[in-house]
Amino acid sequence: MNLTLAEVERCLTGMPEEGHENVTLNSVQTDSRNVEKGDLFICIDGENFDGHEFARAAAKAGAAAVVASRMLDDIGAPVVMVRDTVQALGRIAAHWRDTCGAKLVAVTGTAGKTTVKEMLYAVISQKFTTAKNYRNFNNQIGLPMSMLKASCDEEIWIMELGISKRGDMEELAPIASPDIAVITNVGPGHLEGLGDEAGVAVAKTALLKYLRQTGSAIICADYPLLRDAAREIVEAPIEFSTDKRDTSYVASFLGGTEREGWGRFTLRTPEGEGELTAPFNGEHYAENLACVAAVCHQLGISRDEVIAGVQTLDADPQRFCCKEIGSATLINDTYNANPLSTTRSIRTAKTMAGERPLVLLLGEMRELGGEAIKQHEILGSVVAKAAPAACFYKGDHYEDVVRGMGGEKLTKLTDTDEFIMEWRALGLTEPVVLVKGSRSLKMEVFANALSRELNAAGTGEKSK
Repeated sequence: MNLTLAEVERCLTGMPEEGHENVTLNSVQTDSRNVEKGDLFICIDGENFDGHEFARAAAKAGAAAVVASRMLDDIGAPVVMVRDTVQALGRIAAHWRDTCGAKLVAVTGTAGKTTVKEMLYAVISQKFTTAKNYRNFNNQIGLPMSMLKASCDEEIWIMELGISKRGDMEELAPIASPDIAVITNVGPGHLEGLGDEAGVAVAKTALLKYLRQTGSAIICADYPLLRDAAREIVEAPIEFSTDKRDTSYVASFLGGTEREGWGRFTLRTPEGEGELTAPFNGEHYAENLACVAAVCHQLGISRDEVIAGVQTLDADPQRFCCKEIGSATLINDTYNANPLSTTRSIRTAKTMAGERPLVLLLGEMRELGGEAIKQHEILGSVVAKAAPAACFYKGDHYEDVVRGMGGEKLTKLTDTDEFIMEWRALGLTEPVVLVKGSRSLKMEVFANALSRELNAAGTGEKSK
């Protein structure tokens, strides 16, 4: 970032102080421990900490100025007073975005938005200087902080936007003000704050209201609620699909390859159609691939360049990451879970397993509000249809999942030692194991324990 204190004051209050045109700000910080000389410190009043209590420490560390929403004692640095410091952070980021003039691609959706962002970066950065937000730093603090870490040297900014309640998108979208707005899908996620799937569609598509005048809207045609809500705002959005042949961008999953974690896909764009292999596996990745092709085509990136770019993607160790350990396939998909992503992961794991035994380690899907019981019953029916050799479950709504399974056996997950004993008792040959659950359940602990067990089994030892 390369703004002056006067520019920030003009952005936030309209009244720059004399002499502040000569004060250059190096970066913006919301954590006083990260402040260095010349930084702007913004006091965020969070759930666990109030940044105002650390304003003096920030000034002592060399902060050029502090943005605050309440009166502070003399802290030894200029203080810019605002009503809401989170909103101020967003306004500064929006100003920086306008100052730099980079083309911004905004990505949202119920599932796959982080994966799509990473895939886009892998492709676009082959041709353009590109910035992105780190992992899923995509909320009212993460998005503007990510934008402020980008520079005017980059031609494309790829920013993920995540929402959990009504009104979130109306706060995020004006900050991004996208040239290309991407909605990967809609499904029953964050229902506690968004109501129902129709509410999710309306909330997500609010992004399209903030497109720049010559901007492009890109949506998945496979979700009727998304399609209808988007067309209320944009007359003819660009569409991609995994099964609708009348769209311009279509991808499908053909199966795995002999190379660990890689899959075979077809991809059709206006330039042609053909097969490819890529370092990801599963039907849901076909949707992501079609989405990436649609976005990249708007940026003048060819189908061949898309294929070359996605083949450089580094697999995320917690996003449907497939590892062959001995005769077993372990799928670590523990980054997060909602009904849409969990259903897709189970179905893909079942397809990958074929005649091999399938084992599911599932965690509760959280933030579903009044829909939680229903959605966990539906999860049970999805599990029953997959007919796993064994299914383990951690969290609340155990009885709801069992009911959805029709009373089939479901083993509670408590600790890793007990799970490993249960696993050994199964005595399965060449199993495919999927581990999936909401982030707060830390299902990766079980994935790691099983990985150690499988590795130890290959050496004739027992895991510890």
